[in-house]
Amino acid sequence: MMPMLHSTSEKKKFGVLLFASFVLPCLSFVILFLEYGVLNFGDSDFPPYQPDTLFERAFNIAWFAVTVGAGLAWLCFIIYVSVLLFRAIKRRVA
Repeated sequence: MMPMLHSTSEKKKFGVLLFASFVLPCLSFVILFLEYGVLNFGDSDFPPYQPDTLFERAFNIAWFAVTVGAGLAWLCFIIYVSVLLFRAIKRRVA
């Protein structure tokens, strides 16, 4: 995998990170929309609360994993952009 990362251009790396940074939050929103809008999970707002089914737990785990992935993608994107900016500034100053 490392040789592939070294052989790709910076524009492709930037594009992939940007794409992942926008697709994962959209996927997270779609999961939440399906969970609460379409499938009506969380409809037991008053006591006695019903326990979550395995299907609801699976949706919650998938949403959590996608949301964490989206956060990490944005973090990597911000770090990569700052590295590119520092490289550009270093080239201008030198």
